[in-house]
Amino acid sequence: MNEKEVNKVEALSPTEQKVYSEIYSKRVINTEDVKEILGEGHRSADYMTNLRQKGYLDKIRRGVYAVVPPNLVGSDFKPDKFLVAGKLKDDYYLSYHSAMELHGVAQSTYNTVWIMTKNPSSDFKHKSIRYRFVTTKYYFGLTEINRGGVILTASNREKTFLDCVRRIKYSGGLEELIISFQNLPSLNWGKLVDYLEEFHENSLYQKTGFILENLQLNVPEKVIKIIQQRVSSKTYYLDKDRRSSYLGKWNLMIPDNLEELL
Repeated sequence: MNEKEVNKVEALSPTEQKVYSEIYSKRVINTEDVKEILGEGHRSADYMTNLRQKGYLDKIRRGVYAVVPPNLVGSDFKPDKFLVAGKLKDDYYLSYHSAMELHGVAQSTYNTVWIMTKNPSSDFKHKSIRYRFVTTKYYFGLTEINRGGVILTASNREKTFLDCVRRIKYSGGLEELIISFQNLPSLNWGKLVDYLEEFHENSLYQKTGFILENLQLNVPEKVIKIIQQRVSSKTYYLDKDRRSSYLGKWNLMIPDNLEELL
């Protein structure tokens, strides 16, 4: 925030202007951010309350606020959904369709943000955006993404691919997944195989092998062979909600209309 913008802020005390000026670049903040700026935790809640009442903060949920730009005070301001998600939990990462969006490969933009955590948390909705928490033990394959100067944690491309295949419904459905994956740049095949071993799920090997074989991703044949060696004797559905037919190579039930999707 530059000096000209600070001067436009009216009806704020000197300390409120200081707090507002310093939190402005963060765009979404929590109580810890204000305590760090002020160095006096017992007053931070008061200042945040004042800024909120004057329209400079938009409360997301308890202890989490979006910083409203000066020119949008009093308007129906909608904060960046991913920056909000990054302040909801200390230990988190963004995955599924949200990670596809952050990596720039998603075909569509969704009003749901998927947040992976180690401990359960309640979903909530704010200004048409639903924030969904998924408890997971699979804390690997993470990367940092710079979003407007704010660093977020998300699954990397290889982990995003596997997370989406594991939970297709969290990825926008089979059509969205297939169309979006066609936009993927080259993947690190060594990482992908290592991550499959971390998951250690027969169904994921079989689904991943089939999808890789049918997407235009120039997958090395040796990768397909490694994955095919892990095909189990149990048959799985690629998508249980669709009429399907059996494919022996991957021991999968494949939707009858898959050729149309591909």
